[in-house]
Amino acid sequence: MPSPAKPFHFKQFDVVQSRSAMRVGTDAVLLGAWVRPHNCTHVLDVGTGTGVIALICAQRCPAALVEAIEIDEGSAEDAGENFRHSPWSDRLKIHHGDFLKITTSEKFDLIISNPPYFTLSLRAADPGRNAARHDDYLPSDAFMKQARKLLKPDGVVALIIPKTEADRWISDGQAAGLMVARICHVFTLAHKEAARVMIEFAFVAAEEAVTETLLIESDTGEYSEDYKELTMDFYTKWSKKKRL
Repeated sequence: MPSPAKPFHFKQFDVVQSRSAMRVGTDAVLLGAWVRPHNCTHVLDVGTGTGVIALICAQRCPAALVEAIEIDEGSAEDAGENFRHSPWSDRLKIHHGDFLKITTSEKFDLIISNPPYFTLSLRAADPGRNAARHDDYLPSDAFMKQARKLLKPDGVVALIIPKTEADRWISDGQAAGLMVARICHVFTLAHKEAARVMIEFAFVAAEEAVTETLLIESDTGEYSEDYKELTMDFYTKWSKKKRL
């Protein structure tokens, strides 16, 4: 059994993670900080885990109702607790359930997710961790089809996934009628290949998708200025706030 996880402290909210299948990680913070809110009024965070992405969206989108769905019971309990104790408890709502089984007439400006993506990798002993990391319960093609049904005509689907899985998700997005509008290649170190990609999908994309890069650490072990600026509003380790 993993040791109990300590709460993670952000600048404007705290995250308890003692029951969650997956704990706070860099990917969720990156995606929440990178996505463009587009004057959102209704956001859905799919597979919210501890609720980090939903909390960041609530912080960044002061007029938005932010809903989150999580299939793992322990994670949903942690997310609910984190929402209740946040400054935006009146605008955050947790659902314990399966994203693929949602039936609603509601439409969202932003559907955002750090989804499970592994298809062939080795399994962990913890079934909750497997569900969080492997796409058995949320395959990319089914995710994109469901997202299309729930998205407003001018809405955006935003994801962070491993670079090795990007072609599959992009192809499944196109099959569902969602095109790449913006993509960011994330490099952990300058001398390594990109490890992650963040992608915004939309029904109508520009002739050429906006392509960006983000370096997390330089070869000297220092965090890059771009990474610090992107996450400045959230991590307590950055002392100076640079943007709203």
